[in-house]
Amino acid sequence: MYNRSMSEIITLSGGLRLAYQYIPHIRSVSLGVFVKIGSGNELAEDNGVAHFTEHVLFKGTEKRTAFDIVRDMDALGANMNAYTSKEVTAFYFQCTDDVTEPCAEILSDLLLHSTFPASELDKERGVILEEIGMVADTPDDLSQDLSAAAFWGEYPYGRTILGSADNVRRFTSSDIHSFVAKHYVAGKVVVSIAGHISREEAIALTEKYFRFPDRPVEDRTFTLPTRFGGRVSVEYKDIEQANLTFAFPSVSSVDDRASATSVLSVALGGGMSSLLFQEIRERLGLVYSVYDYPSLYERAGAHSIYLGTNPKNLSKAVRAMKKCLADFREKGLDEETMHRAKMQVKTSLILGSESSMAIMRLQGRMAIIMDRAFDLDERVAEIDRMTIDDVNAMIRTIFSSRQIGVGYVGIDTGFDLSEIYE
Repeated sequence: MYNRSMSEIITLSGGLRLAYQYIPHIRSVSLGVFVKIGSGNELAEDNGVAHFTEHVLFKGTEKRTAFDIVRDMDALGANMNAYTSKEVTAFYFQCTDDVTEPCAEILSDLLLHSTFPASELDKERGVILEEIGMVADTPDDLSQDLSAAAFWGEYPYGRTILGSADNVRRFTSSDIHSFVAKHYVAGKVVVSIAGHISREEAIALTEKYFRFPDRPVEDRTFTLPTRFGGRVSVEYKDIEQANLTFAFPSVSSVDDRASATSVLSVALGGGMSSLLFQEIRERLGLVYSVYDYPSLYERAGAHSIYLGTNPKNLSKAVRAMKKCLADFREKGLDEETMHRAKMQVKTSLILGSESSMAIMRLQGRMAIIMDRAFDLDERVAEIDRMTIDDVNAMIRTIFSSRQIGVGYVGIDTGFDLSEIYE
C-alpha cells in the first residue's frame, strides 16, 4: 500500500507539518518534534539559549516533575532524547507500537506545558557548564570549534552550540519563556513519525497532542558575509599532541552539488582506504588520527580536515596534507576510487535507514530544512547518477580556495600556521 522508502509531508492546521512514513514489517514507532531554531539563529548575546532551552524543557511541567517525566517514559519502555544543532532543536522517542499515544502525551506535555522553575534551571545550568568544560578539555573538539570560529567569523555558524559560560550563567526563566513563545510555533515545527502506525493514526495523534501556537514566525536569518576564512585561531595548551583543523568553503545543504561532497569526503578522509589516511598515517606515519567532514547548512557550508600529530611532526604533517590536497585537486578521483566511494556512501545511507528511528530523523531534518519528503530510492539513484566529473569539479571548487579557517590546540612549536595559505 505504501512505498516504505518514501515519506510524505502533510500540512495540518496552523501550518504545522507532519512528515510520515509507514513501515509495515516492524513493531516500533519513532516520533520526533523538530523546531527550526538552533545556534546558527542566535545573536552573540544569546548564544547557547537554544541548547539551554532543550535541556530545561525536561525539568518539569504543570503536572509532572523532572523525575515524573523520565519515570513515566521509562514505565512505557520507551527511549526519549533530544539534541540541538546549528539549525534545529529536536525532541524524540522510540517505543513499541502499542504505547505510542501515551508516549506522545508525555512529549507534548514537556514541549507545551513546561514551567521552567528557577531551582531546576540552576541545576541544569551547572550541568551545561560542565559540558562546556568537557569540550575545553577535549583538544580535538576544541580545535574544531576554533576552526569554525576562524572560518565563519562573526556569522552565527561560527559560534558553539553550547554557548559561552557567561551566557549560560545569566539565562533566566523569563528568557526561556520568551524564547519558547517566539520560536516554538506551528510554522517552525515539523512532527516526524515513522514506523508501524497508519497515516490516519499519525495525523490524529499529531493534531491531538502537538497543537503549537499559530503565531507569526520570527525571521532569525542573518546576512552572509562576502568572504569567509583567512584567520587562524590558536589555544596553546601543555599537552602531548598537536591538534589541527582546517575549514574550507563548501556549498550549502540545499545545493544540488551537496551529494558530491559526501563522495569526495569518503575518498579524501572517510576511512582506512582514503587518501589522507593512507598517505599521512600509513605511508608517512605522521599522525594517529586524520579525517575530513562536511558541515553543510541551509545557507552555506564548510569542509574540514582534522589531524592530530606529535608537535615535533607538525610542520611535516601540514606539508604532507597540503601535498595530498594539491594532488587531490589536480588529479581528482580515478574510476576505481569513485566506485569505492560511491558504494560506501550508498551503503551507509541504506544501512542507516533501516530503523524507524533513523528514518524519523532523516525525514524530519529534510522536511524542516528543505521542505521535501525523504525518498531513500531517490537518494540512492542520485548517488548512482553522479559522475566522476561532478565530484572532481566539487574537489576543485573546495580545495582551490585560500579562504581557510584554521584552529590549533597544543604547545607552541614555533611553526607558522599561516603556511597553509601559501
